[in-house]
Amino acid sequence: MSTDSKFIQLLGAGLDQTGVPDGVTLVVAFSGGPDSSALLAGLSELRERRNLSLIAAHVNHGIRPESSAADQDAAAAVAKSLGVDFIAAKIDVPVLSADNGVSIESAARTFRYKELEAIATDNNAYGVVTGHTEDDQAETVLQHAARGSGLKGISGMRFTSRLNIAAENVKLRILRPMLDISRVLCVEYCECRGLSPVFDESNSSREYTRNKIRLDVLPQLNEAIPEASRALARLAMNASDDLEIIDWVVELHLSDAKTGNGLYVRDSVSALPPSLTRRLIMKAYDDNVGHSLDLERTHVIKMQELLNGQSGTSIELPNKAVFFVDKDEFGFRMQGDDDCPYPSIVTAKKLETPGITDLSDGVAVHTEVIDRPEHLDAGGPNVTFASPELISRSLNLRSRKNGDRFQPLGMVPKVKLQDFFVGAGVPERWRDRVPLVDSDQGIVWVAGYRLAEWAKVLPEHDRVTRFEIVGTKIAK
Repeated sequence: MSTDSKFIQLLGAGLDQTGVPDGVTLVVAFSGGPDSSALLAGLSELRERRNLSLIAAHVNHGIRPESSAADQDAAAAVAKSLGVDFIAAKIDVPVLSADNGVSIESAARTFRYKELEAIATDNNAYGVVTGHTEDDQAETVLQHAARGSGLKGISGMRFTSRLNIAAENVKLRILRPMLDISRVLCVEYCECRGLSPVFDESNSSREYTRNKIRLDVLPQLNEAIPEASRALARLAMNASDDLEIIDWVVELHLSDAKTGNGLYVRDSVSALPPSLTRRLIMKAYDDNVGHSLDLERTHVIKMQELLNGQSGTSIELPNKAVFFVDKDEFGFRMQGDDDCPYPSIVTAKKLETPGITDLSDGVAVHTEVIDRPEHLDAGGPNVTFASPELISRSLNLRSRKNGDRFQPLGMVPKVKLQDFFVGAGVPERWRDRVPLVDSDQGIVWVAGYRLAEWAKVLPEHDRVTRFEIVGTKIAK
């Protein structure tokens, strides 16, 4: 069989593996190198048979400004020779890496896919096709194995996957139809088609671990064990089959644990085996961040420790993610995201009694005296009924300060406010901003959580003071 026929046969089989339907638009991630050039040329050969519309999308990373413009022109020329529409986008990876506090590799991957998603969305494409080869798969498996990865790492890349990078609002279908095609065959196919691909000189640099594996480790391994690269790719496939079973179990439990606000119920995972809990955490991280790059076992173990410990704790993770544990739930947010419903109280302010005391960001405390309701259960944490005598006191609204003590409703002794926050499951990141209604006798109400014992409604009271904290971010 000729090189041309063999390549097209394998590419067609790879497309079948990805599940790409006929008659769709595909965006091809096109660097202009041998792999992506072979992919674009092969798809152009198959497009009439499968009724495909193709767009070659080239992302200039700005890493090699001295040659990137020439590389883009060369890529455009290849696309033109194949009769494929060409779209170029430019990003400054070094700047994005520094601004986001992530590695060059991570920034390149994240923002490349962000641009590709935009192109796919604008053109109503079915997905983005990448030129990952059998050799790329082998490198991935070997690198993950050397790092002590589990089945997920060993399973490598899949023919079809969903990429979800929450921080950049990226949701994308990735298609990899060349995972059974060697890099050598790609080069040979380009030669058969008379193409002149771009050769990225950075791929020859041993500065990056991936390149060291490609240039040094795998060649020696293939010399010692013939076709080791193919065997590693086969290992990925076998591991992927096993992982499907595990993923099914993980998805089942994670789906049960997930709440309507995108968090997860702690009790739903507390009784699970530790190994399954760790997989749930890893999957939740992947779902929220969009990938698991740079997430190490030490991070997962620390998250598990927090999950089994006190509420109100958190840990910063790779890719600017934060794992947090609240009283009943746990979840992820991005560094800098503000999920606290309360604004900062810079200085104490007098509470209008009766009246409305504005904080900021649309949050306010309403105070009034009303007839005693039939039931003193306010129906939610943001409303409380207190002694009517409070209305005659001078009340202030403030945030916590060192040495604060509080006598929670139902308790005789006062406790440290810090201890109350911990026991009530107030997230640590919220504690400096929880509004406190204060008086000369002490804290009257920890807004949203508990009234003071000494300020409660007594049996002889036929009127009550009603406090309510309201705002766009305050839960009803």
